[in-house]
Amino acid sequence: MGRKYSRQRKHFFLYIACWMSLLIAGTGCVPYYNLYNDEPFSYHQYSEANQLLLQAKLSFSSGDFLTSLKKSQEMLNRFPQKYGEHALYMMGLIYANPEYTYVNYEISIHFFKKLVNEYPESVFKEKANIWIWLLNQNMDYAKKVDKKNKRIDFLKNELKTDKKQIINLQNQIKRLKEIDLGIEKKKREALPVIEQKDDERP
Repeated sequence: MGRKYSRQRKHFFLYIACWMSLLIAGTGCVPYYNLYNDEPFSYHQYSEANQLLLQAKLSFSSGDFLTSLKKSQEMLNRFPQKYGEHALYMMGLIYANPEYTYVNYEISIHFFKKLVNEYPESVFKEKANIWIWLLNQNMDYAKKVDKKNKRIDFLKNELKTDKKQIINLQNQIKRLKEIDLGIEKKKREALPVIEQKDDERP
């Protein structure tokens, strides 16, 4: 029960950060003002890419992370120059979300770092760097907690072993006492017989 609460507390700020990041990022509206005039990116391609982005965002918001990931990956493969940064940022958010079944902070960091390195002018660069720092801090904390839990388990096992040894020693002492009492009893029982034999001598 304690570990479950600790895990929920550990992920609490990531829940908030995920949703705040999605809202603040404005991935549905930045920046498209020049896409209509940039060749060879046509209006049809823009509409298609924008639809993928919208589907990825809506799927993420509804908790359908697999669909969101699929749409983001398709967006990255088909429109890497115009929408690559959006796709990478979305995939980073997906793998950082504690509600995602396959949550993986290392994969999330990989996507955020890829965004920072391949899109140095991206509007998501600062947010991606914050996520990288945040996830690294979270993983370090998780490692420390795991190390402490292992130490606690080790000490518990040692305590169990010590208790067993104490019980064994107590049983041995009890048996030795019983043996001593048995010897003393036999001595007392044998003593009158010896005295009687001495009295019978002339």
